[in-house]
Amino acid sequence: MNLRLITALFLAFGLLLTADLSVAQSAGDGQVQTGTDQVILTRWALQHIMARHWPDSTATGAGKFQAGTTEATLRDMINQAVRNGRARHNTHGRPGTIYEYDFQRQIGTTIDGGPASRLRVVVSNRNEVITAFPF
Repeated sequence: MNLRLITALFLAFGLLLTADLSVAQSAGDGQVQTGTDQVILTRWALQHIMARHWPDSTATGAGKFQAGTTEATLRDMINQAVRNGRARHNTHGRPGTIYEYDFQRQIGTTIDGGPASRLRVVVSNRNEVITAFPF
């Protein structure tokens, strides 16, 4: 085998390892740490959550977060739910995972307007948050 080829393979392998490590350790904008796993809260998902589930949303048929909820507290709650919550497959044959966690305190209102202490987070197979809402 050619020495240049071996050197190139080692360099390429090293670059791949370095790139993977930096992504895995990065919890920058949009990512929620979940122990060894990460889920990504995209701008699109955040906008969806705010439009449908934020305290001032006029959307009907949706759980709402408590007044005073911020983007930072939402990220923290998603982090806790994914890290500590019960995981199950998404429903109706859709890909992804649903995480449910009970905070043992009110975090918002249910679809019917009652107090909600639980958070449901739906995550795609690409580890991207699809939605999160109190129930």
